[in-house]
Amino acid sequence: MILVLVGPPGAGKGTQAKLLCARFGIPQISTGDMLREAKRSGTLEKRYLDIMDSGGLLPDEAVIGLIARRTVEPDCSNGFLLDGFPRTVPQADALDELLANQDGRRIDAVIQLDVARPLLEERLIHRRTDKRSGQIHHLVYNPPPPGAELEHRADDRPEAVAKRLDAYEAMTAALLPFYEEKKLLHRVDGVGKPEEVTHRVLSAIGRPGSGGE
Repeated sequence: MILVLVGPPGAGKGTQAKLLCARFGIPQISTGDMLREAKRSGTLEKRYLDIMDSGGLLPDEAVIGLIARRTVEPDCSNGFLLDGFPRTVPQADALDELLANQDGRRIDAVIQLDVARPLLEERLIHRRTDKRSGQIHHLVYNPPPPGAELEHRADDRPEAVAKRLDAYEAMTAALLPFYEEKKLLHRVDGVGKPEEVTHRVLSAIGRPGSGGE
């Protein structure tokens, strides 16, 4: 099972990725995690390190190279879930080519978590991190305990959240129709308890029987 999970910041991709990976026994592949690990381990080329350190976006070839190496590891033999990639049509084309070169593998489903923008803003803007424990709290849905030393991350402030959501919408504007044309796209309501959303995802991709029943 090869899945691609897409959705705007605050849609709950991280939670759903973990639940779906546990359901199918496949690893979660996050390009952000891979890049941080490659930087930490010193396996990323200096030219790419310089781009990362300056806050820029790495070229597609660098990210695809990491994915190519990761997806041939033994734990990916039964599939994997891509979280946060691809985000553009050129990236999607490159991913298709990469998989085709791995004995003709292909994506089984692309899952888009749909959440209305006002709710995304509420989810993100009210998040706080406890400096001492690293625990993430939400002032409305998961209030912090008394005495927590809270930090409001810069990218969760209103102006930053608006820019993040605008950037996501602009970047993926062509990607969703691309996968829809290939009949791979499944749009799922991302509002509700995590188990309920997982059940909707499984039903959408034809694998009901878990995640809320």
